[in-house]
Amino acid sequence: MIFYGTKGSHLNSERKGGIKCDNCNEITNHNISVYGKYGYLYWIPVFPMGKKVFSECTNCKVTNDFKGMNEKLRNASTDVKRNTKTPIWYWSGLAIITLLIAFAIYSAKEHDKDVENYILNPAKGDVIEFKNKESGYYSTLRIESLSKDSIYVIQNNYETDKISGISDIDKDKNYTTETYSLGKDEIQSLFDEGIFYDINR
Repeated sequence: MIFYGTKGSHLNSERKGGIKCDNCNEITNHNISVYGKYGYLYWIPVFPMGKKVFSECTNCKVTNDFKGMNEKLRNASTDVKRNTKTPIWYWSGLAIITLLIAFAIYSAKEHDKDVENYILNPAKGDVIEFKNKESGYYSTLRIESLSKDSIYVIQNNYETDKISGISDIDKDKNYTTETYSLGKDEIQSLFDEGIFYDINR
């Protein structure tokens, strides 16, 4: 379930004098308050959604929104609103999302570099992820030993229809005990063909 919505917070208040109140007809002070609105995701502010301004007559306590103000009060309210900055924390969720995306891109690039190295220098315990062309399902091989020109792997007895399901089947109890060999030069070819697509160490 995704929790999202909008909320508001008080940003600023200023008192402006010498303005006539249309309700009590007194020329008096007015408290002008600015409220900000923002969208949130899981209660974390993601982006601002504008500001609203209200006035309160200090004499009769009547409150007006911008539409209900007279011209002089509107002008004063516009000045207060213009001088009220949107808080940086209104963007905090967007900043977090941006950082997470940047980290994910960086991690993916680093992993790609690691895979290139693992292909050239396989090691015992490496788990190769592959796609079965016949079934269209995904499974794994685990390197058990190496020789000068070959690697010896054991195969996972289980397959999954989703790449994301690999972590669920990559368990010691799911592997066979019988090994078979692959030439080290075959690994790159199988990656180029798209049969092998990842190695984890």
